[in-house]
Amino acid sequence: MYDDIFVLIPTYNPSLKLYSVIDNLKEAGFNNIVIVDDGSEDKAVFKRLKNYKVLVHDKNMGKGEALKTGFKYITSTDCLGVITVDDDLQQDILDVKKVANKFLESKKVVLGIRTFNRKTPFERKLANKLSSFIFNHKYKTNIKDTQTGLRCFPKEMLNDLCLVSGSRFEYEINVLKYLALNNTHMDYVLIKAIYADEVSHYKSFKDSYRILKAILKKDK
Repeated sequence: MYDDIFVLIPTYNPSLKLYSVIDNLKEAGFNNIVIVDDGSEDKAVFKRLKNYKVLVHDKNMGKGEALKTGFKYITSTDCLGVITVDDDLQQDILDVKKVANKFLESKKVVLGIRTFNRKTPFERKLANKLSSFIFNHKYKTNIKDTQTGLRCFPKEMLNDLCLVSGSRFEYEINVLKYLALNNTHMDYVLIKAIYADEVSHYKSFKDSYRILKAILKKDK
């Protein structure tokens, strides 16, 4: 059903939840799955992924670089676009399908916008609201979730996205800056915010600082 869309999963020291993410994607009809191992120390999880395309960084370079590595590979494939998915079940498979369906309908950039609830960690909610407010004020946009990882991009945009600066979580903000500065049409799909007992590689203070610094940085 989704043969025209590639799924890109950047990962670093993943838990066994990665298997569930992949199984859910396959059951939903996503057959083209690319995984980027961003210098994981324990390679055991990847031994069961021999039937999938796994791109490997020799050392940890950050989520931004992992996404760029995946984008570069996908530019050489036959597809319409790529959807980025996290490795820890924080995104419901029904929401992944909603984003994919919207992309197939519009062929435009699609952002999954999380609806936060009482289970959302306060510091994550505060950081997201603050970054979204500052970003929208500066770039005259109306993006209600600037830190969402569930995004879909047309294939023809990937080469440009590989040139966007940023190696870690700030890269995703820089991508939004690129889209805003180029007046790129973006569609939005409401998705659930899921937080469980996973160990996040997002460091609340350090990465929030990087993100805010990226937003406030003067554009060239």
